[in-house]
Amino acid sequence: MDAETPLKRALLLGGSGLLGHALKRIFQDAGVAVEAPSSAECDVRELSDLRRAARDAAADLIINSAALSSVDRAETEPELTYAVNTVGAHNAAMAAAEAGTTLLHISTDYVFDGNTTEAYQEFCPTGVPPNHYGRSKLHAELLVRETHAAHFIVRVAALFGLGRKNFVSWVLDEAAPGKPLTIVHDRFTTPTWTDDLARQLLALASTPYHGTYHATGLGTTNWYYLAHSALMLAGKDPRGVVPVADVELNAEAHRAGYTALSNHLLRLRGLCQMKPWRKALAAYIEQRSEGGNA
Repeated sequence: MDAETPLKRALLLGGSGLLGHALKRIFQDAGVAVEAPSSAECDVRELSDLRRAARDAAADLIINSAALSSVDRAETEPELTYAVNTVGAHNAAMAAAEAGTTLLHISTDYVFDGNTTEAYQEFCPTGVPPNHYGRSKLHAELLVRETHAAHFIVRVAALFGLGRKNFVSWVLDEAAPGKPLTIVHDRFTTPTWTDDLARQLLALASTPYHGTYHATGLGTTNWYYLAHSALMLAGKDPRGVVPVADVELNAEAHRAGYTALSNHLLRLRGLCQMKPWRKALAAYIEQRSEGGNA
């Protein structure tokens, strides 16, 4: 596949997820036939399932967006987390290699330890992620690289969009001045609209430029300001959220304080299509107000 050859068929793992919902819609709108088996039909923990799915789909691209992505659940169920996130990614890479198909593997900002105050570029040292979710996704990256040369690993962060409940939709639905939500103010990220991300992934996957990329909304913010901005843009009372320090949340999993990403390699390739996160947030809220689901 070269830069001038559009995709024709894709096998999507994790199609019921938040990103999977956008990928299926955006890719199909672009004329790509998408096969998206359910987890019951194709369990990423089973290599035989992935081999069969890859053979039957005869796709140009296998997209692995399947993951156990609840960070706190991952901390209490580490065996399941590594089975889905790490073994599943390895199985996808093996199946793609055997089928001679490019693999697009979705990773996360949580692979970084957060010991910085500058947005991470693609080849910054990750350090040791502070929770099982991050470690399971970092191990997955290593196995994908070792197993199949024709891969894209794309790290994403703080997703919001149609299709499933997410942080932004939760804030918009639940925040109220009389009973405000407490939102962490000292963890920083790069919020990302799934529609923008899906279009970016389609553009990237249509090139031969395999490697590790970051693809997030442009700019950095904290979770409290993201929530506050969402309420303001939706015309709702911003007193529905109040800031709280991370140490006060008593969450199951420890989270890094700073995992903002820089789309450095996409910019170097002249491929970056991502919007500033606040502009993307406004577009999502408008989309949602027009009858979108979540």
